[in-house]
Amino acid sequence: MSGCKFNEALVRAALALQDERLPPQWPVGIVRDVYGKLRFAVDAWRPLAEDEEAEGPRAAATPDDIYPAAAFELLGTLAATLTPYSTSSGVLFRDDFSNPASLFQHPDWYQTLVTVPASTEEDGSEVLSREIMVRLLDRQVIGQDWLRTRRFDEHGHPPRVVFYGLKGGVGRSTALAMLAYRLARDGKRVLLIDFDLESPGLSGLLLPQERVATYGLVDWFVEDAVGQGDEVLRDMVSLSPLADQTQGSIRVAAAMGQGETAYLSKLARVYADTPSPTGPQTFADRMLRITRLLEAQERPDIVLIDSRAGLHDVAAVAIGSLASVALLFATDAEQNWQGYRQLFNHWHQRPAVLRQVRERIVMVQALFPESDQAERASRFVQNAWDMFRDLIYDELEPDADTPEDAFSFDLHNEDGPHFPMRVRWNARFQEFDPLLGRSAGGVDDTDIDLAFGPFIQEVIQALPDLNHD
Repeated sequence: MSGCKFNEALVRAALALQDERLPPQWPVGIVRDVYGKLRFAVDAWRPLAEDEEAEGPRAAATPDDIYPAAAFELLGTLAATLTPYSTSSGVLFRDDFSNPASLFQHPDWYQTLVTVPASTEEDGSEVLSREIMVRLLDRQVIGQDWLRTRRFDEHGHPPRVVFYGLKGGVGRSTALAMLAYRLARDGKRVLLIDFDLESPGLSGLLLPQERVATYGLVDWFVEDAVGQGDEVLRDMVSLSPLADQTQGSIRVAAAMGQGETAYLSKLARVYADTPSPTGPQTFADRMLRITRLLEAQERPDIVLIDSRAGLHDVAAVAIGSLASVALLFATDAEQNWQGYRQLFNHWHQRPAVLRQVRERIVMVQALFPESDQAERASRFVQNAWDMFRDLIYDELEPDADTPEDAFSFDLHNEDGPHFPMRVRWNARFQEFDPLLGRSAGGVDDTDIDLAFGPFIQEVIQALPDLNHD
């Protein structure tokens, strides 16, 4: 068999595990290392050679704990077919670890769907595409948080709205600022958290330089790693003048603090795991913790989170673990749909992750044009629905009763997450400064309501826990 590429290697491994000669009482998992190389993993003891004696922990093993010799040989043969994504130790057993639980009970094991593409047999018959469920432990350099599920805090915190986009330049931060202003105008205490650490922008948009807080989020991540996060927490949040003439307030936790001179050096250390009495804390754990700490300190009515754009760990945590509602910004451009299909397919292949996120995501059609609106709106809805139907919505049998818990929406059902909120394009918001009044070249409430009014109302309606006075 010829060498295979990265995608094909996992397909081969999934197909190999369909071999009927493998004993079903010992499920076989797949471990993929940071280079993409694959090994099979069996939570059993390796069969001994005739001249070997059992030693150590395995000495107490019963026959039911020992993998059959014939199946062991078969697994080794199957592992060798994964070249160049095979390893010299193609199968892992308990014997390979001083603490087998470190592998076999690792929290990052998950069920994933592997798509086997359609093919043509030697006799000319067609084999349809199909999906195989496998158990996978994926060791990644980055992106691990896209694979993880965490218990989402349904209660006990204010509503959180995450603003996310695959690409910049779609008006995400502007929409966030306008929603914050409208909520403050309605008397709400609004907390903004800028988790777009690689491209921080909220402070420049909403804070004059003199109002930027002493410390930013990167300072907290760095200082928390050495046990003094609490010392910077109280000096991390600034009051935006955007809300000075409102009954509410806009408080901003920016990525970067006042007079920063070592931002890149700090940023390079933000994502590292840190020690704690209960074990290593991941960046995701710490991202959740700083959010809760800021909420406890500021007591906001609502939290608006500017997420990192692109397929980044920050976005994984923000969407999967923080968001009450996650707004996915897009324009009707092919590169947007290609990118979102990659993200949605990732969730589709991991049902546990998909179930956690799908009821909280909503598409936003950004920069909605002033012309040909009906045609462009229809095209966006169709493209979004095609993607949701293929990868997010439950597949329903024709003419069958729809299960009560089914997650599926028709094309024209405006309650479906594929049916977008819309932010209208307005020339006055190009290169605009929200801190300027209209007389100085800025915008006023009329401009804001015209461009963002319907979008803002839909976001508010999607947050039942937000008290509307």
